Amino acid sequence: MQACSSVFFHLPFHLLSCGSSPNSFSAGLCTRRQIAGIALSTTSVAVVYAVMIEGGFGDTAMGKMILAACFITDFGTVLALGTLFANYNLWLLLFVIATLIVLWFMPRWTQAIITRLGATQVSEPEVKFIFFVLFFLGGLATTAKSEAVLPAYLLGLVVAGVFLRDKTLVRRMRSIAFAIFTPFYFIKAGLYVSLPALWSGLVVISVFLGLKMVTKIAGVFPLARLHYMKIKEASYTTLLMATGLTFGTISSLYGLQNGIIDQNQYTILVSVVILSAFVPTLIAQKFFQPTVEMMHAWGHLYRKRIRVLSVEDVGDNSDAKK
Repeated sequence: MQACSSVFFHLPFHLLSCGSSPNSFSAGLCTRRQIAGIALSTTSVAVVYAVMIEGGFGDTAMGKMILAACFITDFGTVLALGTLFANYNLWLLLFVIATLIVLWFMPRWTQAIITRLGATQVSEPEVKFIFFVLFFLGGLATTAKSEAVLPAYLLGLVVAGVFLRDKTLVRRMRSIAFAIFTPFYFIKAGLYVSLPALWSGLVVISVFLGLKMVTKIAGVFPLARLHYMKIKEASYTTLLMATGLTFGTISSLYGLQNGIIDQNQYTILVSVVILSAFVPTLIAQKFFQPTVEMMHAWGHLYRKRIRVLSVEDVGDNSDAKK
């Protein structure tokens, strides 16, 4: 779904920037357009995850599908950010080799630490180990002028099975991330916002927010309907996929810290990203939020249409026979 919306988004933005005057927001080098396109084509895993968990939708087929789509979309944007602006030198080669080695052994290492020490040590060695690996690969990525969040995404993929078996570890990692790292990151990102640029750029912010929403709708809604969603569920899915926060801010901050965009451009991008975290979410929850039963019903219908059964379907059939 999101591949189409990304294409829809980048094309008009590129046309706007190519036809603008040298002093306008999107003028300049191609790298500025790339930063803006990446920042505004993301979704927000953090926002959608919070909505799914707090609403009790995390265990539904539709909730899992939306989260997976957001994850894949943000992984694509992080991969684009890490490859388009990386320095292709010895440091990048070292980063790639180290990442591949760690990804191969990480599940076994993590499980071994949990099995041998996790149940007896109050110092949480498994949590410290995971953060050590994250900081190590993140430092290598930063040195190679890539994006530090890229190895974090990949590590999350390879240790997902370990996390699935150890819910306590998931809660600990989530608590640390949301309580400590996230607030400090957004405080840092907010310190670069220019209030004068914010007020003078309200029209541009509104235009880019509308452009982001329209392109997401054009890319996601038809595909949601094609995959057997009713109008209400398709609208809900589309609006949640139109959110943006963490990775849009990361992309904007990357561009600012590397001299690709200036503070005024950063302010406008971050403002659009933050607004896209609230506006689509509020509309989705207010007017289009489906019930848990509707989300489960879509999952049953979709699996029936593609002729794939799950444990849920087997359980439902057994209950029906009783």
